[in-house]
Amino acid sequence: MDAIVIVDYDSRWPHWFEQESVYLRAILTRDLVLRIEHIGSTAIPGMAAKPIIDMLVEISSFDRAKAIAIPKLQAEGYDYIWRSDRPPGHMMFIKRSGPKGPRTHHLHMAPSGHKLWDRLYFRDYLRADPEEAQRYALLKRDLANRFPIDREAYTNGKSAYVELITAKAQGIVGRE
Repeated sequence: MDAIVIVDYDSRWPHWFEQESVYLRAILTRDLVLRIEHIGSTAIPGMAAKPIIDMLVEISSFDRAKAIAIPKLQAEGYDYIWRSDRPPGHMMFIKRSGPKGPRTHHLHMAPSGHKLWDRLYFRDYLRADPEEAQRYALLKRDLANRFPIDREAYTNGKSAYVELITAKAQGIVGRE
């Protein structure tokens, strides 16, 4: 079980994202990986977070990614998961510091237009509103204290907040 630990912002996180982006582009084909974005709390300056770099990788198709990314990334030690728990499903890879070490990176892969790309709205909203980012940090710390080894409960506890902020960022909330 991976414990859920929230730490203060680390100024090295953007650098670790860049390093992993360069690495992914080197081992995966150019026609597969179209874009790589830093998402999640480590992408928000000043935000407390789990020290795991979340990355969103735009792929040309799931079929190509299954044929190319799965074997290459698994050979490099990444764990592969098809995330069907939040429709529509997407590909996810987990990188660890060693075979049984803590998680260091989460790679989420989906083509352009996939619902997963809405995470950029959330990221950008919190980047632009430090007070809202601090409210989110407090929520995450509270959930981590309540669910220190229950990743699903921790994630579910954030869902309504993330959906609300994403809708605000998209301009959906407040137009009624």
